Amino acid sequence: MALEGGLALEVAFLGVGEAFGSRANTTLLVNRELLLDCGPHALLQLRKLGAELVKIKLVFISHLHGDHFLGIPALLLAAREDGREEPLTLLGPKGLREVTQELLNLSYRKSLEELPYDVRFVEVGRKVSLHGYELEFAPTQHSVPAFAVSVRRRKKLTYAGDGAPTEELVELASGSDLLVAEAYGGGAATHSSPVLAAQLAKKARVKLLALVHIWRRLRNEEVEKAREVFGSIILPEDLETVRI
Repeated sequence: MALEGGLALEVAFLGVGEAFGSRANTTLLVNRELLLDCGPHALLQLRKLGAELVKIKLVFISHLHGDHFLGIPALLLAAREDGREEPLTLLGPKGLREVTQELLNLSYRKSLEELPYDVRFVEVGRKVSLHGYELEFAPTQHSVPAFAVSVRRRKKLTYAGDGAPTEELVELASGSDLLVAEAYGGGAATHSSPVLAAQLAKKARVKLLALVHIWRRLRNEEVEKAREVFGSIILPEDLETVRI
């Protein structure tokens, strides 16, 4: 359940994997009510965690690549089966509503209008307050439009999504209690790496860095190089929970 009084943020790493590896795709659940990305494994991992779908208030989609949004139809329809009545906010890049409609139709021949609850779409902007949280955004350098998000309620979490760091991301992440950063590596120009993530954490003066979305063939030496740049690094496992 959500932590009381806004004194902390509970971050459950539902998945920490990259698109085509053996781990669940990277997805975070904050205070059991904010879902950050929603890949194909999201519903399965939520069930394993014992999270209540009816209590999720917001789903943030960082960008429109399948490992970050293809779990939306299953989430919406499972929430219906679980008796959801309260509205659900989907926050993401332009076109998210149309993509969601198409996915529901392709996967289950359903539509948003058939759901017994309202799904509200909010396009990523500069700053917004939703459900008691302050959310801010910054673009990353990726092959499609992609955004990082910071979530603040006394404590501050920044989730970098996918993409190489930008100066806007350094500013967004500044002073974060926890930075969750993609560290794919492998020399991809439109992805980050352990060292780039560590450099970002150092510049932004964050307290703790969690590396996720790591390429399945990345050498351990790359993470050790990152620790030389920034010492406070964790590599969370699927379904691990951190409180900040």
